[in-house]
Amino acid sequence: MNLGILLQHYFPYGGLQRDAVRFAHHANEATLVVSTSNSRPDGVKLLSLNSGGKTNHSKLARFSRDCQNLNQFTATIAFSRVSGSDFHFCGDHCYREHFLKKKPAIAGLLPRYHFYLENERRIFGKESPTHIFFLSESAVASFQEYYDIPSSRYTVLPPWLDRPTLSAPETSPIHAELKLAPETPLLLFVASNYQLKGLDLVLQSLARLSGEAEECHLVVCGEDDPTPSQKLAEALQVASKVHFMGSRDDIPAIMMQSSLLVHPARMEAAGMVLTEALTHKLPTLCTDLCGYASQTIAAGCLHLSSDPDANEIASKIEESLTKRETIIPQIQAWCSQPGRYNTADLMLARIARDH
Repeated sequence: MNLGILLQHYFPYGGLQRDAVRFAHHANEATLVVSTSNSRPDGVKLLSLNSGGKTNHSKLARFSRDCQNLNQFTATIAFSRVSGSDFHFCGDHCYREHFLKKKPAIAGLLPRYHFYLENERRIFGKESPTHIFFLSESAVASFQEYYDIPSSRYTVLPPWLDRPTLSAPETSPIHAELKLAPETPLLLFVASNYQLKGLDLVLQSLARLSGEAEECHLVVCGEDDPTPSQKLAEALQVASKVHFMGSRDDIPAIMMQSSLLVHPARMEAAGMVLTEALTHKLPTLCTDLCGYASQTIAAGCLHLSSDPDANEIASKIEESLTKRETIIPQIQAWCSQPGRYNTADLMLARIARDH
């Protein structure tokens, strides 16, 4: 089966981008179809359409149009909001829900918002033939509030885990790189949008830690402008404990040497970084609005309210560190359950069944 994987923009460190690439690696014959790409993923055939456009919504509209004109694929699966595809991997929040909460209804008449609302309706609306792969039951509930999607048109996927390929080193490279004592506890934050994923809250909570947790350092990984966060860290007098690492290829190794992944996201459809942390035996702390929050709770991790303040986060960090040695065996048990590592196979089986 010749499969087209539709992804508007490819860059190495995005969550959807990584999902699309690892899905391509699982498929026997697949092409990653992009509008733009600043690099090429290893081992994946790439088709760049160079669709153009001046605004974000016109770029997506042109990419969707060009994808719909492709005829060389047996089936297509969209990892971006591309209407007209056979399958859709839903890794984003419901745009209509977000719009109605944040914008006045009249704003829907503006070209930008009108396009995004109509584009989402074409994918999820009852007249659409697209089969949707949801990442969590909470995502289903969110979309069902606005679109009448019959159960035959969607599949809720289990958490998508990859088996770890690394063994824990005897000494910590990241501690050595940062010139920290090996016993220094590391809090890890990984995101490409610092504000959306709550880095400001993590910095504020870092300034409130007490007892043994006061020795924690924060490692920040991800491609975003660090300047506002660096200024906040300085204002909070925690700059010496915060290390901005930028985009990294060795996140799994850093996870294996960290004490806790902190992810107080303000919006998160799923949270692949959460399940990635669990596969490396790293406890997590996330807001309960994350799509995968229920999975982290099932794995024994603590969680935050949907709108936590710095005091709540600091308290839960301290509790997570205290309970770390009892949480890790629960994580291992959760990861060992059957079906944790065959999500891509389930998707391919569904695609093959329909095509």
